[in-house]
Amino acid sequence: MQFSVLGSLEVVDRGVVAPLKGTKQRAVLGYLLLHANEVVATSRLLRALWPDDVPSTARKMVQNAVSGLRTVLASNSDGTHTPLLLTHAPGYVLRVEPERIDLSRFESLAQAGRVALTEGRGDQAAQALREALALWRGPVLADLVETGVTWPELAKLRDMRVSVMEDYFDVELARGRHPDVLGELEPLFEAEPHRERLCRQLMTALYRCGRHVDALQVYRRTRTALVDGLGLEPGRELQELERAILDHDAALQLPQGAASVTPLVIPEKQAPPRALAAVVNLRQEPEPSATGLVVEPCAERKLVSVMAVAPRQPTGKDPEDVDQTFLDISVTVRAEVERAGGTVIGAVGSVLLAVFGVPRTREDDATRAVRTALTIRDRLVGQDPAAPSGADLRIAIATGEVLAKFRPGEAAPMVAGAVVDSCVLMTTVVRCGPVWVCDTTRQASAPLIVYSTTSEVPAVWKAEAVREKPVVGVGRHTSVPFLDRERDLELLRATFAQVRRRQRPQLLTVLGEAGIGKTRLLAQFSEDAKVISARVPYFGEDITSRTLTELARACVGIEHGDSAAAAETKLNRLTHKLFGPGEPAKRTVAGLLPLTGFPTRPWHLVDSAETFAALRRLLEELAAEEPLVTVVEDLHRADDELLEFVAGLSDGVGPVPLLVVATARPELLERRQGWHGGARNVTTMTLDPLSEHAVGELLDSMLDDGTAHGGWSAQHRRALVGRVGGNPLFAIEYARMIRVGRSREDLLPPNQVRSVVAARLDTLSVAEKAVVQDAAVFGETVTASALAAVGGHDEVDGIVQCLEQLERREVLRRVRTRGIGGEQGYVFCQALVRDTAYAQLPRVARAEKHRNAAAWLDGVAAEHGEDLRELHHRHVAAGLGGPPAPITTIAPTPEWSRIRIPS
Repeated sequence: MQFSVLGSLEVVDRGVVAPLKGTKQRAVLGYLLLHANEVVATSRLLRALWPDDVPSTARKMVQNAVSGLRTVLASNSDGTHTPLLLTHAPGYVLRVEPERIDLSRFESLAQAGRVALTEGRGDQAAQALREALALWRGPVLADLVETGVTWPELAKLRDMRVSVMEDYFDVELARGRHPDVLGELEPLFEAEPHRERLCRQLMTALYRCGRHVDALQVYRRTRTALVDGLGLEPGRELQELERAILDHDAALQLPQGAASVTPLVIPEKQAPPRALAAVVNLRQEPEPSATGLVVEPCAERKLVSVMAVAPRQPTGKDPEDVDQTFLDISVTVRAEVERAGGTVIGAVGSVLLAVFGVPRTREDDATRAVRTALTIRDRLVGQDPAAPSGADLRIAIATGEVLAKFRPGEAAPMVAGAVVDSCVLMTTVVRCGPVWVCDTTRQASAPLIVYSTTSEVPAVWKAEAVREKPVVGVGRHTSVPFLDRERDLELLRATFAQVRRRQRPQLLTVLGEAGIGKTRLLAQFSEDAKVISARVPYFGEDITSRTLTELARACVGIEHGDSAAAAETKLNRLTHKLFGPGEPAKRTVAGLLPLTGFPTRPWHLVDSAETFAALRRLLEELAAEEPLVTVVEDLHRADDELLEFVAGLSDGVGPVPLLVVATARPELLERRQGWHGGARNVTTMTLDPLSEHAVGELLDSMLDDGTAHGGWSAQHRRALVGRVGGNPLFAIEYARMIRVGRSREDLLPPNQVRSVVAARLDTLSVAEKAVVQDAAVFGETVTASALAAVGGHDEVDGIVQCLEQLERREVLRRVRTRGIGGEQGYVFCQALVRDTAYAQLPRVARAEKHRNAAAWLDGVAAEHGEDLRELHHRHVAAGLGGPPAPITTIAPTPEWSRIRIPS
């Protein structure tokens, strides 16, 4: 097990990144690693985590973090030299071998390099210092620094790194390798202009490269910074160097016989290796709220997709061989499942079980499960030379509701539900080879997966392949009217007209929640312009390369099924047309070849700067030939590399009519606050929910035949319009459910709608989500005191902070009228969010919360004399364990929340 703090915090065991949950857990581990094998007092740890105001629950939060870390260390250890997190008065100590921490290895290598330097062994010194600096992947604990951590240890280590870099530059300059280090010296000097030693090194390197004037300007910049900032003149050595440069002193010349070597690249900020980054991002849980509200998740009802992988072993095979085959298959399954954001929850006999949707729901969980299953099949069933022998698999996927129990100290939750048994049973009735799915899974994933029917087993479908692009309307709808977006469409057209008129690129970001109609708006706009589009993939590695490959292939006209030779021919033909036969065309072809879909080497070995520049040149020339719209959809899924590329298109190309449209959800602004707001040539627009009139028209257009279910009454229409909250996707899914005959006396939210809303709830912190669920239990208008009572919390301040944060996230909104007891009241912005949160609570927890609410109402009624009998009676009835009471049966309005279709 290796620990990395020189960059983002990582714990890697046998090549796999161990999951760390939440900021506090990561901060505790990071601080203990900085003081490895030292006793850190609890009071000191508390001051580090809460420098301004230590909450009353701080010690409990630290204890929870330590408990979780002990589980991580134990579950990811191979049993040899296991790191130990021990309680040792007056606090804790992390026992770990120094060589397992990159910081300790850095210090040892730096010391070895300095010893070699003092002994005159330049080659050995350079090698040791180079290896030490190469351990740095970015600023110390970069992920914690982003959350506001400012420990003194971080500044000390930053200075230590710069000092080692100065040692390295001294060695290389003494060996005459000034051209190699100049590219590293200049940016470091920009960040550290007060360091005189660094200034001397840069001046020397510039002078030896023939840039005498630049060397003198560096001196003047340092002198100005010292005089103006500190009131000090440069030291004697720096002043003498300036005079030596002015005199062209021969002592400044490089040593005779020096030869150049490959320069050391020391990035200021670098992402983790791509294969691990995907795992880190997918496994990371929502950050906990910084409100001081301590909430531990225990159980929750979730809509998930379960995957069962059942290897079939020949009768009479040696049991040790059976065991080895099963272990080999398990390794492959776990790696692919976790790469896609799923969780392996265990095995039933020789059947491996994985679940997608726990601990975090994603709206594409069913698609992730099927794509992962296809990948596992391809790796294990004869197509991969490295596949374990004897792999003969049955793979099945079923989607349904489960109860997920989150047990303290355990990474994988316990999952219970009939869908798990159905999935295992499916593996016993299907044949080996294909990936089999239930009808619910097929409907959820049909836009991205090609299926074929089979007569072997009723209601079971065979997954054939992954579509190159999503097919809109598969299993849902083929055409819907364009409603209530005329103003947004006109804004798009006006922006494009301005781009054409001014001959200048523009970046327009279209923000909106899932299903609000961003893609539909752009489809309408595409009828008026030449559009080249790409969509950021849902998950996986090399997000940037896959997105830009789709964009480049669209620019060049490379189609699915084209060979590598055909793709290169099309690229050459286009670049020759745009650039002519000269050097720019050759450089553009060389830069774009990795994006044709036939890469010759992994993306992390590609010169991304040259590739980005080539794609920008291509877009620029295409726009110069004809006004162009470039669309990048779902930008909220992009990594930092892709975000920088898209942002750079507004000012990184020449004066041409290029409109770059990026669609994203509001989460993008949480990652990138002020996403280039206020920058030149940058505009942002947000799509509001449709009006009730427009939603009604949309429903009428899809149910205009009166449906076969007893008619489309005004009451049904009015209730459903209010329920979908202006989201056209939700309206379409409800209408589809009614049309296909799945209505009952109570029409529950369609699975697609549940997934979208649940995925949004799972982006909240644990504390914020708990407040939302408590609010769903209490009633239409909630207050902080009411929620504290429902959730059994003693502190109200943390709940107030959560309510304010939920208002910023547009989950709740304030009301002008005061709530019970005269406190500030809040209501849900959307009824479906409220009902989904309520439905996630297990019946036992739901009943307990209702009883808490009833007890609190007793006290409030006695204290304030308010008439709360009706509300109190409903909570009492729900708390007695009767049928689940949806929130809207407690609230006075709306009158009902489940649509009743007459039989």
